[in-house]
Amino acid sequence: MTLHAAKGLEFPAVFLAGLEEGRLPLVRLEEETDTEEERRLFFVGMTRAKQSLTLVCGGKESPFLEELPREAERISIKSPSSVQAKQMSFLC
Repeated sequence: MTLHAAKGLEFPAVFLAGLEEGRLPLVRLEEETDTEEERRLFFVGMTRAKQSLTLVCGGKESPFLEELPREAERISIKSPSSVQAKQMSFLC
């Protein structure tokens, strides 16, 4: 679901992924970035969560994440090799 489509809705859990520099705010070479509109949409996305909010960043963090309170719980995984991957099967 897009951040635009989430306006007015609420969910028990919200995951916002792709919160890297250049993606939020979105930077396009051919267009000027409306940083305030992007910040407003980020806020809309965060406020859709009733119980839990998970923000995911895979690269250099969006500058918007730096604006969040330092008290927010942060969990960092430094490299994919530190994560134990397991293949899941949906076969009965």
